[in-house]
Amino acid sequence: MKKRGKFILYLSIPVVFVIAVFIYKSTFSGVKMGDGSGHQGNSEVNRAKSRGEGEKSLPVSVHIADLHLIEDGLTLPGTLVARERVEMASELAGRVVSINFKEGEFVKKGEILVKLNDDELQAQLVRAQYQYDLLSQKLERQKILLSKEAVSREEYDQASTEFNVLKQDIEQLEIKIEKMKIRAPFDGVIGFRNISLGALLVQGSKVATIVDVVHLILEFSIPEKYVRNQLIGNSVTFTIEGMGNTFSALIYAIDPEVDVQTHTMTLRANFDNSKGLLKPGMYAKVSVVSQKKIPSVYVPNQAIVSGVKGHSVWILKDGKASMTQIQTGLRTVDMMEVISGVEKGDTVITTGLMQLREGMSVTPTNLKSE
Repeated sequence: MKKRGKFILYLSIPVVFVIAVFIYKSTFSGVKMGDGSGHQGNSEVNRAKSRGEGEKSLPVSVHIADLHLIEDGLTLPGTLVARERVEMASELAGRVVSINFKEGEFVKKGEILVKLNDDELQAQLVRAQYQYDLLSQKLERQKILLSKEAVSREEYDQASTEFNVLKQDIEQLEIKIEKMKIRAPFDGVIGFRNISLGALLVQGSKVATIVDVVHLILEFSIPEKYVRNQLIGNSVTFTIEGMGNTFSALIYAIDPEVDVQTHTMTLRANFDNSKGLLKPGMYAKVSVVSQKKIPSVYVPNQAIVSGVKGHSVWILKDGKASMTQIQTGLRTVDMMEVISGVEKGDTVITTGLMQLREGMSVTPTNLKSE
């Protein structure tokens, strides 16, 4: 009996061991094997959340970049400038003896605005004209004597040379006397004057500014991709803040170079300001009609980070934040066009930008994983 009991005891030990192992695995194992079914959900959200279980993750809001269709109309900032603007200055030195204009008044082309003292030049002209008459008579006599061979050809040529030199001197004096009168170079309005009656001007002294306020230029910039369209000869409309009118201008020129910073090109349009309603320097809101509808990527304005190197945005990649340089285009009230740097479907971070660092783990709070 004792041998049989020992045999049964030895036989039960392995059985008890197997049962104990089975109970341990069933009770303490944390691994639950699935069947592989279920949805993956938003990949970036899932990656970000899975990383967040093991490390601290910054909660942020995101925006999925998508294409928007730009309609025909573009609204752009512009400025009115004068077609002609000249800062008049004295070409010669002299004392101001008369000022024939009032500040802010309209003057016609050719009007004498300022006159400098020309007494000395006038005296020189009188003497030169007297000498001219004498030499003219002498030259006539020399011509008659030359025909009779009473004087040599050399003597006649010398008299002729003296006469021609004096003639040129008189012409130069007349030019100088004319330059002592400062005239309006075109029709326009005179600005503030910089001289006083009796002032002694040196060559180049600034007198006043004259501006053509009738023929104005509307100057504005447009993203380079829209300049592919035929714009010269097209009309644009614009408005001025505080005025209810809508004005029209005709595009006549496009700058041949693209601004490397903004990737825009400057356009100019003629505006007839005969009614005098507008002034040079006014800010304008320009409406341009594009002949194409172009889909573009837009991101929220609050996602844009501006720096010395331009604009950039934070992109969510594999659950981490990564800064990307971008080229921007048109701006709407709440969105910014991105010409390059962001593709359709990219996850753009819109909040917590000041706390972000390259490679930082982030968790989107406004997207749900499936």
